Amino acid sequence: TAVSNYFDTARLSRQQSRDNALSLLREAAEQEGAEQAAVDEANQTIQTLAGYSVLENQIENLVIAKGYADCVAFMGENGISVVVSAAEDGLQTEDVAKITDIVLSETEYTADQIKIMEAN
Repeated sequence: TAVSNYFDTARLSRQQSRDNALSLLREAAEQEGAEQAAVDEANQTIQTLAGYSVLENQIENLVIAKGYADCVAFMGENGISVVVSAAEDGLQTEDVAKITDIVLSETEYTADQIKIMEAN
């Protein structure tokens, strides 16, 4: 279905974007004559992106474990977006609360940094 294709495509796009960013960061960190501060910053960003990948996967699995058919999370410096496949009656307040609780327990984000949407 179109919705399940959305989740597959979103995960693939996220992974490709992250892989491209990691590749550029590794190149910067390994560049001969690079200043130590630039190398340190590149390595720190690599660690941050790796952490995002782990947490996104964890959040997706926890949301799916709560009974949602599928989920994809996108973490960034300023917030997180979580897209879920909602039931026929759409995303309800109770759904938003459940997913928000998962994100709050797994990450350092505050409630106002969390966006929850349903895939159509």
